[in-house]
Amino acid sequence: MDFEAFRGKLKNRIVGKPDIVYLTEVKSTNDAAIELAKNDGAEEGTLVITDYQTAGRGRYGRTWKAPSGKCILASVIFRYRLKKEQVHLPNLIGALAIVQGIHSVTGLSAKIKHPNDVRIEQKKVAGVLTEIEYDQHRHPFFVLGFGVNVNISMAEFPVELLNSATSLQIAVSGSQNIEICRLTVLHSILERLEEHYLTLKTGNVTLIQDQVKVWEEK
Repeated sequence: MDFEAFRGKLKNRIVGKPDIVYLTEVKSTNDAAIELAKNDGAEEGTLVITDYQTAGRGRYGRTWKAPSGKCILASVIFRYRLKKEQVHLPNLIGALAIVQGIHSVTGLSAKIKHPNDVRIEQKKVAGVLTEIEYDQHRHPFFVLGFGVNVNISMAEFPVELLNSATSLQIAVSGSQNIEICRLTVLHSILERLEEHYLTLKTGNVTLIQDQVKVWEEK
């Protein structure tokens, strides 16, 4: 994948702009991003992306399993000291960026299921995991990781997940398996993520919460 061209097309000033670290396979993009931020001084906005996670995880340590090359699996480094009242916001801005990005590219109306899931017709299509850490200088940062099921067909889902999980491909085309460009969806998500991150930094919690209400699952 041509990530230099991808980065050049991003209108962002922060998210995805300093560097895009592509790893064919990794234990977890969050783990890789935390390591880069802690020990290598990776800049704010650095994006870590992979085709396959061997130990992807979600909330409460739940595993995130996905076939190689079929999903968006990414993490972004943010070097902002969250205030106490903002600690819950990264998951929300991540989920908000995902539902808006999905809608922009596919027209699908995904919904936010608190606190960190995105669902289509009550089936999980994406998840967000934020982890707060400190670098070598004891400066705080947080990593916002997210996974989106893009081109997983019904036949590729484990039987135990058929009633609880879905993908953009399934939601758009049913059993026809029409390929959706992962980078197009990622581009749309990242531009919205930057917009909401800048709002978070202004302290306008109400604006974020009001936007979330529009997209949350009733």
